[in-house]
Amino acid sequence: MTKETKAALLMTAAAFFLSLVPLAVKLVPADSGIPTSEKLVARGLVAVIVTFILIKKRGESLVSGKPWLLFLRSALGTIGMVLYFVALEELPLADTVTVNKLSPFFVLLFSWIFLGEKLKKIQIIAIITAFAGVALVANPVGMTVSRAIILALASAVFAGAAYTTLRALRKYDSPLRVVFWFSLFSVIAFLPKTISGGVIPTGTTILPLLGIGIAGVLGQVLMTTAYRYAPGGKVAVYGYLSVVFSLIWQVSVFKEMPSMMVLAGAIMVMTGGWINYKFR
Repeated sequence: MTKETKAALLMTAAAFFLSLVPLAVKLVPADSGIPTSEKLVARGLVAVIVTFILIKKRGESLVSGKPWLLFLRSALGTIGMVLYFVALEELPLADTVTVNKLSPFFVLLFSWIFLGEKLKKIQIIAIITAFAGVALVANPVGMTVSRAIILALASAVFAGAAYTTLRALRKYDSPLRVVFWFSLFSVIAFLPKTISGGVIPTGTTILPLLGIGIAGVLGQVLMTTAYRYAPGGKVAVYGYLSVVFSLIWQVSVFKEMPSMMVLAGAIMVMTGGWINYKFR
């Protein structure tokens, strides 16, 4: 199995588990009073515990080989995740995930700008196709775009920037160490607000909150590992498969059929990813 094939399989698995995160977020009852900060802490806390145990079991060090770069990855990723969770509270599942899946195309751009990875003309076509698809999902009236769409788009920008740093981090830190510090960063950032304004989970909220954490750490570790086997532009495109999974969850779990505009936009985003992979 080649490195690129292994990276593709890892990223596909990551897309599946990461698609379960927004599903779990949406499954937290709206009337439960659980704030966004508590959902973020739940996601990060499970990841901190799991990765800490695995790191110690493997005898790895927690000390980063490039602390400032790891801090940047953690900060960018946390900002992107906050924006993503807030957008999920205001948009349907498939809409949010589709817009957020512009992040692989921002990886293409950032990898070209900051890491010197080549960007071919056909990849530019792929990027334009994906952005056009998101424009359909946004379905703006006149020149107005909803606040939630802007938040989802901003989450894609920060996520793309965070994923790009993983390429630079591969020489200094293991995937587990990256996920541990990223998760700890998010817990420290939102724990005070959760303590002051959080709600004690009950039977209807415990499982979704655990799901956010477990699915998040599995997806994060798989994704971080995938970026170590191939360049960002070749790996990131498989992340758009989470759009497919999110459409399945929206129909099967919430019994909501996406509009034709959303379906067309999702197809265009996935087509952009396919173009980049096929003709890269």
